[in-house]
Amino acid sequence: MMKITDLKNQRISGKNKTKKSSVPARGFFDLLTEQLGPPAEVSTAPEVISTSEASLLAPRTRLDGVKLSESSIDLLEHFGKALGNLQIKAEDITPLLEALEGDTTALLDIKEQLPQNDPLALLIDRVTTISYIEAEKFRRGDYN
Repeated sequence: MMKITDLKNQRISGKNKTKKSSVPARGFFDLLTEQLGPPAEVSTAPEVISTSEASLLAPRTRLDGVKLSESSIDLLEHFGKALGNLQIKAEDITPLLEALEGDTTALLDIKEQLPQNDPLALLIDRVTTISYIEAEKFRRGDYN
């Protein structure tokens, strides 16, 4: 029969018979720092353009960019639903895809007029990237 002792009480009362190590106990942070190196500086948020730069653009251009981005996102949603409907033939999806590609081209034209770190340029970049990838997947036959 095995004897089970209460280790908690042994440590509290000092009755622990194990040999203490001569190496001082190190904390988790010390071990982590040793393995990974010192913590890197936290980078600040990406630089956003000032309102003076944004105001130089025609408000109409910015509004067109937002509207066209929303339109492209709607087209992507319709495209996804059409792909999910097995009763729709691939030929019937092609006009939707062509409209999406047209929006992508127009969005890229608008993006060229915006400063690089403009929030609208970042949105347009994301929308056009997804649109391009989905169009290429369809044309390549990934969805057939």
